[in-house]
Amino acid sequence: MDTKEYCIDAFVEYLEANDKASGTIKTYKKNIKDFIKYYIETYGEDFIPDNVIMMDLKDYRNYLLNVKRQKASTINNKIATLKQYFSFLQTSHIITNDPSKNIKKIRTNKPTAPKSFSKKEFRKIKRHVYKSQKELWILVFELLSKTGVRVTELIKIQLVDITVGERSGNLRVIGKNNKERNIPLHIDVRKAIISYMEIRDKLLTDSDFLLLSERKAPFTRSGIYKMLKQWGNNTNIKIHPHKFRHYFATSLLNNPNANADINTIQYLMGHESIESSAVYLHAREEDLIKSIDAIDDY
Repeated sequence: MDTKEYCIDAFVEYLEANDKASGTIKTYKKNIKDFIKYYIETYGEDFIPDNVIMMDLKDYRNYLLNVKRQKASTINNKIATLKQYFSFLQTSHIITNDPSKNIKKIRTNKPTAPKSFSKKEFRKIKRHVYKSQKELWILVFELLSKTGVRVTELIKIQLVDITVGERSGNLRVIGKNNKERNIPLHIDVRKAIISYMEIRDKLLTDSDFLLLSERKAPFTRSGIYKMLKQWGNNTNIKIHPHKFRHYFATSLLNNPNANADINTIQYLMGHESIESSAVYLHAREEDLIKSIDAIDDY
């Protein structure tokens, strides 16, 4: 790893000038390198400090908590390191904005279920998307909510990865570490693909990618984020792509007709370990508690 390229060496010099202990500096360097490695592996792009947004740091914090199962104190120390690192970069005019400025500490080391949409929020977003009558919007919505794909997986979907028939369909997804999984397509997804392809075919492009912009270029991660931001602004709902992923997982677990167990969730979500999928059991438990509490004598 080129520590000079990521301004780690300059940051170390800054720490040394402020009399930080050698052991502390060593820990800081490791914490920064760990985040850079996570960023590159998760988003599939080179690490450029100025491209990091607050949501990336929040996702990393949740990854450490829910996937790596690290203690709150450990995570808070790592976040504190990143806050100092990005603050230094901004003060040194290396980056424009500090993405870590408003990142908060974790209050407890108890694994928490990832945030999802309420059913009311989900229906409101769906109504807005379908009311737009934009085939691209509808397809993105259905893929995110009924396949559980990550944004990085979504934008990499190619035409050869999709099979759509009258009564069934399949999506081949290339996930982390090039691990392949096949996801059956819900009828709503199949309908959305067919409608979108009628529009896409008119672009007269030879691109292999499914999702294309008006300029006939493959959609980027930032392009998806901008789309979801527009949905959020129009519905007054905080929308993050991972919320669709969480909604997908918890919906499967909470639906008795789905017959989905933790192993099914692990496969469909593309989790490396079953511990990652187990987080969603907490969400299911919370729903069960709410159901019991809602019982009323009459």
